Amino acid sequence: MRCIYCHKRVFGGEGLTVPGVGPAHQKCFQLDAALRRTFQSLDISALNDKELTDLKDLVLAEVNDRERRKSGGNDIELF
Repeated sequence: MRCIYCHKRVFGGEGLTVPGVGPAHQKCFQLDAALRRTFQSLDISALNDKELTDLKDLVLAEVNDRERRKSGGNDIELF
């Protein structure tokens, strides 16, 4: 079996299966994901400007909420 990215043979523990695509080296898969700007199957580069802004707002709200919980606060702050 050959890697779908570099086309070299995939051996044992250094490989994985990309669902619906085929075998790949872990490093090749991670490099491809970084170049395509994907995070846990979300292709960030495919988002339009409004969707990207909405995602950014959600991420900032989540970060703020987690920091607040660590410091003992209860109220949710969006920004």
